[in-house]
Amino acid sequence: MKLVQIVKRAAGHYTARTATGTFTIDRIGRTWHLIGRRVAAAYRTLRAAVAALTALRPTTPVGGMSVRLTKLIARTHRAARTTSKALAYRTRSGLVAAAVEQGHLIRTGDLLERLGADLPDGQASWYGRHCAKAYRAANLGTNPVRVWAQHRTTGRWIHVNVFEPTDAALYTALTTYKATRHLGQADFMEVA
Repeated sequence: MKLVQIVKRAAGHYTARTATGTFTIDRIGRTWHLIGRRVAAAYRTLRAAVAALTALRPTTPVGGMSVRLTKLIARTHRAARTTSKALAYRTRSGLVAAAVEQGHLIRTGDLLERLGADLPDGQASWYGRHCAKAYRAANLGTNPVRVWAQHRTTGRWIHVNVFEPTDAALYTALTTYKATRHLGQADFMEVA
């Protein structure tokens, strides 16, 4: 264990702070006494007392994770590096991705496709932002559910908002976003 700090308080009196705790090193006669919460020992030299401090190991992890958790995270990362991207992102999305595939949740791009709106990628993403804003306004500031999905044109994995098909935020965004105002309410009712 690396020694953190030694401070001289007076002649023959030191305070040492390590990862295992705070200790005092006092000279009494010809011996140096190391005193701490669980340690009380005498040494011939100050150097021997400091060497004993560096050999102490903490009994519980100090400010870090347990070894078991660290190993679990390392195994997870190793497995994620060896799997395909699609499987990795599918695993991260979990049940939300399954609900999207079953049609219980839809992406904003799916709704625009159903309505026949041929918007460029930039305008479609702004429609998604309007949907998220309407959702937050209706649900006391709560963000919508997100899922990892592949971008329609580039194929990159992106984080997108998903909504229930009957969510009012989707319809509100249709009227508030100027690029989708031309989509008639009657047309939408036929698709729904």
